[in-house]
Amino acid sequence: MRRSEAEFATPASLDTARHLARLVKQARLARGWSQAGLAERARISAPTLHRIEQGSVGASLGAWLAVLERLGLLSKLDQLADPVSAAILDSTRAKRPLRGDTTDLDF
Repeated sequence: MRRSEAEFATPASLDTARHLARLVKQARLARGWSQAGLAERARISAPTLHRIEQGSVGASLGAWLAVLERLGLLSKLDQLADPVSAAILDSTRAKRPLRGDTTDLDF
């Protein structure tokens, strides 16, 4: 028997999905669009849009992105940043020896 994605999702990810779902629904209603109209604009099925507006973690990322794009919200994702990962990568790069460094000839 196949298990649903929601069974694997953490409470934090479920909360975030519900938050995004509220934003999608609010943006759709503010534009006066029906679910069917937004689904057509995003090139997804109406049932998929319904699942997105319910906060389904089972809907594909592509479907979520298509809906956010049609609502003009996709650019908000560009504001996401992870300074911790950037700092870790920077420190890792700084510790690597440079290629061609002949000062260390230890074989």
